[in-house]
Amino acid sequence: MRHSFKVWAQETDWPTLRDCWVTADRQGFWDVVWLNDHLYPPKAPPELAIMEPWELFGGLAALTDRIRFGTMVSSNTFRHPSVLAKQAATLDQMSSGRLEIGLGAGWKQTEHDAFGIPLPPLTERFDRLEETLQILDGLFTSEVFSFDGRYTSIREARFEPKPVQRPRPPFVIGGAGPKRTIPIAARHADQWNYPDFDQDFAKLESALATFEAALMAIGRPRSDIELSVQFRYPDDLGRMLDLVATYEGYGADHILVSFSPGTDTAVVPVVAEALAERRTQS
Repeated sequence: MRHSFKVWAQETDWPTLRDCWVTADRQGFWDVVWLNDHLYPPKAPPELAIMEPWELFGGLAALTDRIRFGTMVSSNTFRHPSVLAKQAATLDQMSSGRLEIGLGAGWKQTEHDAFGIPLPPLTERFDRLEETLQILDGLFTSEVFSFDGRYTSIREARFEPKPVQRPRPPFVIGGAGPKRTIPIAARHADQWNYPDFDQDFAKLESALATFEAALMAIGRPRSDIELSVQFRYPDDLGRMLDLVATYEGYGADHILVSFSPGTDTAVVPVVAEALAERRTQS
């Protein structure tokens, strides 16, 4: 079982995030720290400040020694696949192999409109996401890579340096869409993250059934992919521990506690202590 937490680079500043991450790294409990990837704060007024996660990860890589990090999740519309690959490989080098690459199709119309980034129709977005996953894998693992996709073509590209992690950093797909997200996760991901923000366990059971069916359809064993569940910290340690027990009962391999914007980051080590105590008692 892995445990991770998510903080938002929104309504905060660099010193606060820096101190939170360094404390988590030194405390020794958390396995991964995550950031989301937006140009406008999601579900908040656009005038609120938000920082860019891949730049922040450079500071995180330099200031920590143990904790892993990744995007939960990056919008595939924001970066060309080859540029994203170069960013990821560089960060994996800087961190001695601690990057996890979370990707999603992209969704927030207002930020795309404001910054002049096209947001294609839904089907095209998922097709592009699947191409990106294939391109990343090819660039990370091939000496010379070519790809002839519907939206992106790569011509005999040499890609150096490779990531430290071999064959590559893990791919993380987040979301519960039964038609595209879960099947793409089953085909390409090393970790599938289920976002359980309303604690509707009937929906969780349905998503898990879809996930198992998608794996069975391609002959991939369940043990080959990590199942993580993400939930918002409920501001109550007892309730949080109950949720963790529930998700473990559903077969989760990885618990992700999301601390919403405005959360005092001093609570992060307190939550870690409670989870660590639970682990020793299990």
